[in-house]
Amino acid sequence: VNDTLRVLLLDDTTAYTFDPDAHEFVSDVTSAGTEMSGTGYSRKTLAGQSVSEDTGDDEAVFDADDVTWTGLDAGTIQTIVVYQQVGGDDTTPGDDRVLVVLDDDSAGSLADLPLPTNGSDVTISWAAEGIVNLT
Repeated sequence: VNDTLRVLLLDDTTAYTFDPDAHEFVSDVTSAGTEMSGTGYSRKTLAGQSVSEDTGDDEAVFDADDVTWTGLDAGTIQTIVVYQQVGGDDTTPGDDRVLVVLDDDSAGSLADLPLPTNGSDVTISWAAEGIVNLT
């Protein structure tokens, strides 16, 4: 919870399929997919990070506050990527570790992906069970 964790979005310009064996770092993801660009888009830092134990489900839960982009008009969101920023900024994506990749197969109730943007606010509301659950 003390690390800088950030969120980036991939648009649907290039079809992207997460490969857990090959997409370890942000540079791997952005070379295989197209990061959003346009009005209102920038990478966001997660706030309110927490780790807890869910004894009812026998799992560890990582969660954070929901993330909002204001006035986002940047194409269609295909994939949500949560990563650990290393080195204090995003200038070295080859060392920024990918932690979670959510797409239309894995996002579930989190978001209806793909999600078009139209200049309105877009909020990624993490699942009630948290962003990541480890059993």
